Amino acid sequence: MSSRIEAQAPSFISDHASRKINPLQVFVLSDMSAISLSGILLQALHAFGGSSHAQGELAIFFLFGVFLLGWFNAQGHYRTRQPVTGATFAILKACLLALSAQLAGLAAYGALDQALPLAASWISAATLILALRLGVRALFKATGAWLQPVTVLAPQDMTLSPDSVIASNKGHGLRAERSVALEPFSQLSDAALLEHVQALSNRPLFLAPNADTQQIAARLANLLTAQGAAFYYRPALGSISNESLDLVTFPPEDGLILSMQDPLERPVARALKRAFDICASLATLAFLSPVLALILIAIRRDGGPALFSQKRLGANGRVFGCLKFRTMIVDAEAKLEEILETDPERAAQWTAYQKLDDDPRITTVGRFLRMTSLDELPQLINVLKGDMSLVGPRPMTLDQREAYGDAIMEYERVRPGLTGLWQVNGRNQTTFEERAQLDRFYVRNWSLWRDAVIVIRTVREVLFSSGR
Repeated sequence: MSSRIEAQAPSFISDHASRKINPLQVFVLSDMSAISLSGILLQALHAFGGSSHAQGELAIFFLFGVFLLGWFNAQGHYRTRQPVTGATFAILKACLLALSAQLAGLAAYGALDQALPLAASWISAATLILALRLGVRALFKATGAWLQPVTVLAPQDMTLSPDSVIASNKGHGLRAERSVALEPFSQLSDAALLEHVQALSNRPLFLAPNADTQQIAARLANLLTAQGAAFYYRPALGSISNESLDLVTFPPEDGLILSMQDPLERPVARALKRAFDICASLATLAFLSPVLALILIAIRRDGGPALFSQKRLGANGRVFGCLKFRTMIVDAEAKLEEILETDPERAAQWTAYQKLDDDPRITTVGRFLRMTSLDELPQLINVLKGDMSLVGPRPMTLDQREAYGDAIMEYERVRPGLTGLWQVNGRNQTTFEERAQLDRFYVRNWSLWRDAVIVIRTVREVLFSSGR
């Protein structure tokens, strides 16, 4: 399970002097500052326009601001380090709802002429909240105080190194300082177990069991909860969806119920996704038509075709012709067979990654097209036809189906994408197995917001690409 369940928010921050300052608590101050500055903007706009409702509207604005702080706290913004994308969506949604509620009040009093200053102030609030939070994150990252060190308790085969269980990245804000095997704890009494884990470290614990060690982890979680200890818990539930997950509790039961929904069962959202695919692909093709013409001429100089169509696996197992600009020599397939037969090192690389470094089959023009990702522009035609989407799993070749493993079930539920999680998560260093897991995560946790984030990150990858 990708999200963590917390018994209590840890208060430990870092090894430095800044451990006395919790960056999450600084978020409270930054959010209050953002709302205050936006309130000042609202007052200034009303003063400039000579509004007679300025004081009442300002009071309601600040009242909604207090509600926002309470809602952010309820969502864990001031207790847990959350990925930027998740927090951004929550902030934008909260400010939009507050603006909508206040506009409804203006409409009820027939004062919609004051809507523009109010909208500007809430847009300012959302922008300042995000900007100040990013500034706080950057400050604490610079001082080494953002990542919280934890002691990982996991199965023996996962504790070869601390980061083998939980990687240090910018999202979750945790750093695995050490890892300890769970198996030896199964023979200890409750008292001995508590004493042993308390002696391990003064860091919060991160419990990450598998199916075989789930029982001892659950026992330890109950003991830690009874003691009021701070810890993180990732139960052995497998790679389930967390996009449409609800937590249901029924006291006095000692446990929890996870209500799982299919994130793809959103007809309106799916229709909006398709509409965006059509409009965006049409607009992009029209805008880039001069560039496309130049690329066609450059590729055709060697006498071969400009476009290359390869059979790929699409939604519901349907095979389609995936279009790309030709970036390889005309007899590329025969050349690949020769390379794999004569070069064991490259053959091993092809088996692991389904690609070759410094591939000798790539032409000079093709190398430039790949480096800039321009070779994939013809797939916009596939998007228009409905074979693909702008965002989705990477379209796989037919011979890769077996290597994809169980993730094929998720892959075939959606249209493959022009871009996706694989492209924005280190595709150069990602194995084919890891790519399949990224695609599985995407399908199980799909949302329009995640698609928007992937599109933005794709633009960044293209502009600052290091090649592939």
